This record gives sequence, structure tokens and C-alpha cells, in this order.
Amino acid sequence: MKKAVKIRRIIQIFFFVLIALISLSHTLAEKGIVIPFISDASLHAVCPFGGVVSIYQYFVSGTYVQKIHESSFVLMWIGFILAIGFGPVFCGWVCPLGSIQEWFAKIGRKLFKKNFNNFIPYKYDRYLRYMRYAVLVWVVYMTAMTGKLTFAEADPYSALFNLWSDEIAVGGVIVLAVTLIASIFVERPWCKYACPYGALLGISNLFRVFKIRRNNDTCIDCMKCSRECPMNIPVAEQGIVRDHQCISCLKCTSEETCPVADTVAYKAPAGVLKTHVKTGVLGVLLVGIIFGGIALSSAMNMWNTTSDKVPATIQAGDFAGEYDPADIRGSYTFKDIEDAFGVSVEVLAEAFGVQDNENLDSFQVKNLESIYEALVNQGTEIGTSSVRLFVALYTGLPIELDGTFLPKPAVEILLEKGSLTDEQQAYIKANSVDISDVSLNEQSEAAEAEKAETAKAPAASETPPAVQSTSTTEESTEHTEEENAVKGNTTFAEVIDMGIDKEKIEEVIGGKIPTPGMTVSDYCRQSGIQFSTVKDTLNGLLEK
Repeated sequence: MKKAVKIRRIIQIFFFVLIALISLSHTLAEKGIVIPFISDASLHAVCPFGGVVSIYQYFVSGTYVQKIHESSFVLMWIGFILAIGFGPVFCGWVCPLGSIQEWFAKIGRKLFKKNFNNFIPYKYDRYLRYMRYAVLVWVVYMTAMTGKLTFAEADPYSALFNLWSDEIAVGGVIVLAVTLIASIFVERPWCKYACPYGALLGISNLFRVFKIRRNNDTCIDCMKCSRECPMNIPVAEQGIVRDHQCISCLKCTSEETCPVADTVAYKAPAGVLKTHVKTGVLGVLLVGIIFGGIALSSAMNMWNTTSDKVPATIQAGDFAGEYDPADIRGSYTFKDIEDAFGVSVEVLAEAFGVQDNENLDSFQVKNLESIYEALVNQGTEIGTSSVRLFVALYTGLPIELDGTFLPKPAVEILLEKGSLTDEQQAYIKANSVDISDVSLNEQSEAAEAEKAETAKAPAASETPPAVQSTSTTEESTEHTEEENAVKGNTTFAEVIDMGIDKEKIEEVIGGKIPTPGMTVSDYCRQSGIQFSTVKDTLNGLLEK
């Protein structure tokens, strides 16, 4: 029995350490530090649930949800194959979040003895367990509607392995803390009541090949199998365990808990295999299928833990089939944009004041946001949305004019190209930011100095060079002082915080707000309505 316990524990520790090292490697890789023999894939790239939430977008547009890659799809299918054969073994053997809940449960067992894992009355517990299916439906639906990882902000798994990175979300940390504290009273609380991936895999318990089977003829009714089940399944009352909460941990079997040999065993249906599958065999099969699947997908060029940098295509209108500049992401390099849209790396560098001539090809769009961080406090922002706007106007592709700013060099390039409409020319002139008097290094230093001296107001002579607009002083004041204005990156939650009632917002957009965290411009683009009209109407309500 001790041997069976050790095998699963070793596999759990192995995957916990592996995922932790991959996540740490990803963080260090961004700083130029490499951990030998460890992948620097992002945490999302090695999460099978990422493939699940990307299914809708993949079949609709052929692209993945942001931050999700082909590797997530490969792991998703590996997870499904394992579930069909052996049930939710991913939950019971691989998932690091499930493992750490088990380890915290050891504290609860010592503190509460027999009362541990029995605090919630069964009449309530039996219904609470279906909450995770509500979470599953909500996460899949919202991700499909927004094209973003809606769940990431509250995901305890992501928080657990991002504690050392700047990608950590406060909501995720709170959920993680609640989960770990609850684990001292209830075993695997997240798995039981909230995990969307566990909910999906749990369905496999109805039809999987290998199931927990109890031999009623040799059973002595000691009830040990039921007491040891971390998911509170009454194993002693069932011939075959089909409960959607079973995680295939095998703790109830004769190998670990049941005192009578072969009474509670992990078996296939009669006629398929005569002997039961032992813990060691399952462990070997599990690890073999996971890494064998990864090796096979790698040989077929299907294992990719980084974005292929292929933007989504425009779905309707005169430009249907063309790459959509609105799908340019922060992880795209200037070279990626050149390959997709034909805008040369040199033009992009000139437009956005990038002076690093040696590494222009690998310069990532998201770096602009940190380089020009100081501009945000001036009421302007140069970042990913600015690149999307520039590329669209440079190539003649459609895009909403939604309050995004452009550097003065970018505006000059577009005006010289001479292909803009009168409306577009007026717009970019009014939203132009002069960056010529501040070098990239000076801007970065100004941003760092501003953070370090937040408690100290600078003297007039120490004030960083002002960012001037190419439009009139009156126009510049409008753009720099309009804090409560709806822009392209404004979310519905922010609009509500500005003072507009939810009902009025829904009246303006002609439907229900899908999720407060979704931006107004994304909603308009997906719904096929004019963002500029919605923006003007909402801003009009703010002025009243």
C-alpha cells in the first residue's frame, strides 16, 4: 500500500516542479536568463484548458484566443484521450493545483481528525458540486464572445505559478488564497466546486473504459473506501463508480485502502481485461501517453508553445479574407507585422521612434507601452493600439477611429503617403503626439524616476519635457484633460464607473453588456455596429 501511495505522490511532485520551472523559465527568459533543459513556454502554452476555451474561435476564424498556442490544443486532446481510457487522471495525478490542495489537506487531517472533509452537510454539498459546470459554461461562453482569456484574472492555477512574475492578477491571488485555506477544512475544494476543466473531464466517468469496481461478494462493509475518497464519493454503496467527481486517484482501491485483496479495483469491463490495472501501471501509462503525445506532435510540427503571429482575417465586407490589423498583439515583433501586412520594419521603427537599429526585427510591440509609459500621465498613450491604427491606415485596411494616439513621425509618414480620407487626416492630426524632444532612454528614465518620486512633487524646473500635440493648444487640452471619456480601450466596467447607468449603456449598444471587462470597441466590432457612434453617444451622456 505504501508503494502505491509513493508512486502517485512522486508523479504529482514531478509535474508540480516541472510546471513551476517552466513558468519560472518563461519569466527569466524575458530578462535574458536561460534555465538549461527547461522550456521557456508561457504557462498558458502548457495548459490543456486553454485549448478547450479556444475551440470556438479556432473553428470560426482559424486562430487561437490570445496567449493560447498549438501546444494547448495538443494537451487538450491528450487530456481527452486519457479521460476516455482512464477517467480524469489529469486531475488526480497531474494538475499541480489539485496536488497542492491535497498537501494543504494534510494540515486539516491533523487538526480535525475524523471531522476533516465533513464540514459541509451532504444535502447542500451534493448541489454545490454542480457549480463547476456553471463556471465551465460561463468561461467558455465569455471567452468565445470576447476572444480573451476571461478566466485568467481569477484563475488560481495561473496565480500559483505567476507569484514571481508581473503577470500575476490580484483576483487570482485572492481565489488561490481562499482555495488553500479552504483545503484545510475540505479536501480539494476548488476541484469539487469551481474547476471548469475538472467539470469537463468529470463527464468521462460516465463512459470511460477503466472504472473503479467494487466486488460486493468479498466486501466486508468496513467503509474505508468511502472514508478515504477525497471527493466524498460513497464508494462502498456502489458496484461501479460513475460519479462525475471521481478523479481516478485510486485511493479507495485494495492497493491502498481496502483491506481485502481485489475487492475495490481499477478494471475494464468484463471480457476486455481480466486483471485490474495497478497504480504503478497507471502511472507509467499516464506519463508515457503525455510525453509520447508531445513527442509525436513535435515530430509532426504540431507542438508550438509560441504564437505563430498570424492575425485573424476580416470576415465580411470588401476586405474579407485580409489580415485584420485590429488583431495585432503586443507579442508581435516588427518583423511579424512586416510579414503579415507588408509594412517594413524600417517604416515601423521610424514611425514609433525606435532607435535600436541592431534589434529592430525582434522588437516587440508591447515594449512601446513601457517605453512611453510616462505619456500616460499626460493623457496620451502610445502602445499596441497605436500600432494597429498605423498599420491599418498605412495599408488602407478598415479600423475604428477610437481615440488612439499616434507619434508625430507616424502621422507624417501617413500624410506623406497621401492615401487617407479627409476624416482620417483630421483625426490623426488631432491625435498626434510629439516625441522628438525625448529620446527612448530619456523616456524610460523619466518613467522610472516618476515611480521612485511619487510622494514628491517636482519643481517646475525639474518637470520632464512636455508632450506637445500638433493640433491647437485648445485641442491638446481637450485630449490631455479628458479623464472621463470613452476611448478604444475603455471597458464597460469603466464606463459604469464614470457614472453612466448600465441600462443606459445597454440602450445605446442595443443589447446586454456581455461582460464588464470587455472593451466597448471590441463589443462593437464583434456586433457589427459603429464604435464611433457609440463612443460619441456615451461621451455625450457623460457631459450631461
